[in-house]
Order: sequence, then structure tokens, then C-alpha cells
Amino acid sequence: MTEAEWLACTDPERMLAFLKGAASDRRCRLFACACCRRVWHQMTSDRSQHAVEASERFADGECDTAALQRAQRAANAVCNSYRYRDGDVAWSQAPAASSVALVDARTAAVRSSSEIRGPAGKGSRGQVRLLRDIFGNPFRPAVVEPPWRTPTVLALAQAAYDDRLLPAGTFDLDRLAVLSDALEDAGCDNADILSHLRGPGPHVRGCWALDLLLGKE
Repeated sequence: MTEAEWLACTDPERMLAFLKGAASDRRCRLFACACCRRVWHQMTSDRSQHAVEASERFADGECDTAALQRAQRAANAVCNSYRYRDGDVAWSQAPAASSVALVDARTAAVRSSSEIRGPAGKGSRGQVRLLRDIFGNPFRPAVVEPPWRTPTVLALAQAAYDDRLLPAGTFDLDRLAVLSDALEDAGCDNADILSHLRGPGPHVRGCWALDLLLGKE
């Protein structure tokens, strides 16, 4: 895949396949969780929702493998016993979201996309927007210069990361805009970083620009 093909691509499966070997487990996991949150209202079991939340915490080192596995087993029990009712997604993507492999990010993207009602392709377009937020442009990796990471910038970045809009799990656009202004005041002249933080999003955990500032992989 070339850079032009990446920028024009509307197929999340193809984009994820291209990232094989280059995408971190953490970002794959957070992408899968973001896909799950797009159909949160259709996840009828709190055990499915808990598995997604546990996977997010695990991605950031806030819960251990044992806790993650317990949440996964509970979600799997729902999947195995559940009988479909119209409009419900009790199976969820939680089991996929709580494992590590890139293939599970692909599974979550496909499953959640198929559950989103609306015009053909609407679900996939949403997954592509999430994918671009998390993985950015792999052909043009950005670098944050140390002087840009002032105490003010870091405090604003951490606050934006912690204060999500739930259950969507998205970041507050106003907070990101303030962060972008502070970053520019600190001397940042990287148009990709600034424009991404000021963009419409959605922005979720794993957002490449915010991760850069916070030193996350």
C-alpha cells in the first residue's frame, strides 16, 4: 500500500492488514474497544460492557491479566448462552476486544460495522475515522520535540485523556483545541499534530497525537 492509497482507503480491514507487524498491541486493543463503544447501546449485557472497560484498563496498565481474563470469561458466557433479539448485541465484541492479536481488532471492526444501522458503508466509514485517529499516517510518523512538552501541555494532555465522554469514550473537542493552542504557544510548528488535535475526530484513547505528547506507545 502506498501513502496515497492509505489516505484514500475506506476499507478498515485492508488498512489493518497493512499495519500487521507495525501496530502495537495497545493500539490494536484500543481500536477494538473504540469499535465496541460505537454499538454500546446495543450491548445488552453489563458483562460485555465490563469486558470492554477491562480491556481499556489493561491497555493502560491499570488491571492485570487475571482480571482481564475473568472479564473475558464472563463475556464469553454471555456469548455462548445468548439468543438474538432484534436490535441487541449481547455477544458484543468484548471477547475480541479483550485479547491481544491484530486479528481481533479486525474482527471488532467488522462486527460493530455490521451492527450499525444506516446507509451502506456508514459503519465502515466510522471505523476508518477511528483507525486514522489511532494510527495516523504510518508513512509520516510525527515527532514531538522535548521543549514542546511543557508542564502546561502535559497537564492539559493528561486531563483530556482522563476526562472522556462516556459511554462513547471520545475526548472533548474543546479540551483538545485548548491543548493544541498551548502546544503551539510552546513552539510546536508541526502542522500534522496541531491540525489533528483541532480536527473533528472522533478522538479516542490511542489517539496518535495525544499518545505522542504523553509518551504512550
